[in-house]
Amino acid sequence: MEQVAEGLGLTINQVQNAKLYHDGIQTGERRAKLQLIPTLLKLGVTVEQVAEAFSFSVEEVRQVTQSQP
Repeated sequence: MEQVAEGLGLTINQVQNAKLYHDGIQTGERRAKLQLIPTLLKLGVTVEQVAEAFSFSVEEVRQVTQSQP
């Protein structure tokens, strides 16, 4: 990351505070949560509990389970 910051003439702080950086982090966090849903449900966690824990709607959690093979 330091090389990217230097190449752009920015400090590390400026890069970390950039919108794209934060968007990327949020996208990665969301993907990780979505990948965990089937496992949690198999372990007996309810759809409602998963939705609450991950700040998703119940419908979002159900959509993930329906899209699984």
